[in-house]
Amino acid sequence: MLENIQFENLRLIKGGKNIYPILCENMRRIRKNKKITQRRMSIDMRIDQSTLSKYESCTRNPDLNYILEFCKKCNVSLDSLINSERKEY
Repeated sequence: MLENIQFENLRLIKGGKNIYPILCENMRRIRKNKKITQRRMSIDMRIDQSTLSKYESCTRNPDLNYILEFCKKCNVSLDSLINSERKEY
């Protein structure tokens, strides 16, 4: 899954600012397109629903483990998740 990812694209967390807000938007869009509720996703990912909400609203940065698990659960590549182009998933 990480073969085609540029190193600079992995710098997702820096201080309290989200470097790639498109990541948050894409995570929310993918989840909604797959008709998964925040509650269901938070249960499946073993995080609090408020944490997921913060990830999707870019007020908290998801850690890399969460991002990789999200990709696995939603069957999307990390590259497509952090890509700035809007795609339908």
